[in-house]
Amino acid sequence: MGKGTGKEERQNENREQHVWYRLDNAALIYPSIQSDRITTMFRLSMTLKEPVNPKILQKSLESVIDKFPFYRVRLKRGFFWYYLEYNPKLPKVERDVRYPLGRLHPRMGTRYLFRVRYWQSRIAVEFCHVLTDGTGGMTFLKALVYDYLKRLGKDVGDPGDIPVDLLSDEAAEDAYNRFYKSPLPLPDKGRTAYHVKGKFLRPGAIRITTGVIPMESIVAESKKRNVSLTTLLVAVYMDALQELQDSHISKNTKKRPVAVQVPVNMRSIYPSKTLRNFSLFVIPEIDPRLGKYSFEEILQIVRETLITQTNEKAISRYLSRNVGGQRNWLVRTTPLFLKKLLMPFLYTRMGENLCSGTLSNLGLIRLPEGMAKEVEQIDFILGTNPINKTGCGVCGYGDKLVINFARNIHESEVERLFFTRLVKMGLHVKIYTNYSY
Repeated sequence: MGKGTGKEERQNENREQHVWYRLDNAALIYPSIQSDRITTMFRLSMTLKEPVNPKILQKSLESVIDKFPFYRVRLKRGFFWYYLEYNPKLPKVERDVRYPLGRLHPRMGTRYLFRVRYWQSRIAVEFCHVLTDGTGGMTFLKALVYDYLKRLGKDVGDPGDIPVDLLSDEAAEDAYNRFYKSPLPLPDKGRTAYHVKGKFLRPGAIRITTGVIPMESIVAESKKRNVSLTTLLVAVYMDALQELQDSHISKNTKKRPVAVQVPVNMRSIYPSKTLRNFSLFVIPEIDPRLGKYSFEEILQIVRETLITQTNEKAISRYLSRNVGGQRNWLVRTTPLFLKKLLMPFLYTRMGENLCSGTLSNLGLIRLPEGMAKEVEQIDFILGTNPINKTGCGVCGYGDKLVINFARNIHESEVERLFFTRLVKMGLHVKIYTNYSY
């Protein structure tokens, strides 16, 4: 009986070692652009009400990773594309560091595409965007913390929508390809946007400014203005960027459009349960060459853009362009070493050049009642890059809205202008940083 069990385990292990996944459409570009300045990482964390036990956390990680087989992978280089392959090593938890979101080691063929970190009462997971987006990452973090609290003996109750068993194949699907339609009219190419200037920190350093706002008050402010919370925050961000450009512009310098990239969770548009990447972007924009925009004008432009550009018909043009490019026979048959030369150009020209910053709102995070009693705060932090030097991650939990600005420059003008505007609206903002000590 024992021998039979051992043979079966070896057969299962051999099968696992031959499991591999194609990169989804959003992930294709990231391996070719990674550097100390472009880490392609984002971070999600939960702050608990008690200090973290790293040994218990390690046991939870070893258990949970096997429920997410499409995350138990390493990046491998093929002749035409990178791909993901089963990783036989177990992931290890590590102590947190002062500067999060550092690049994963260049020899990523032996490494996981995420890292789990802990410090005091905080559990954080940093994901490479090759692997997943904010929705997938949050699902993994929920499962990890739920298992951890359960092992501690906490009465966490029913898991609700938190995965506690092996996930189905549907969770690993490339939803971009599933919902691709034959070529559609292409979206507008866009224009080079205004970009914040500043003195870079050393590579790997990142400064975080966190603003915590009572949820009730900022939701009331949004309702008063008859807009969504995301619309309000994006408009405040754009207004701050407009003022910054005005204060730095010289007579001989052209004003550029101010545009903020807003990720759209495609699962709200298409019926997919994938936990890999499935996001696209809309980019509200103002053109300061036409004159200074009032906040009410910006608010109206953002509102209309987010309403008209996030329906299935409008967003399908971006889906068609991106997946159609991947399926092009010339692209498919171009060797990887040549693709690696082209990808940074596409990333800059068709991506970062077109926006002045990113604001990503994960929305209100809900936890099972028993688990919620143990979690104090949830944070979401975006990585930065040399073009868009600041990024804004937002999520709500309980009675708090948490806004995290990350930047790779010394100057903190963007977040100062942003939070000042919220304070002037009468909102109470509690500020924290990772560089005040």
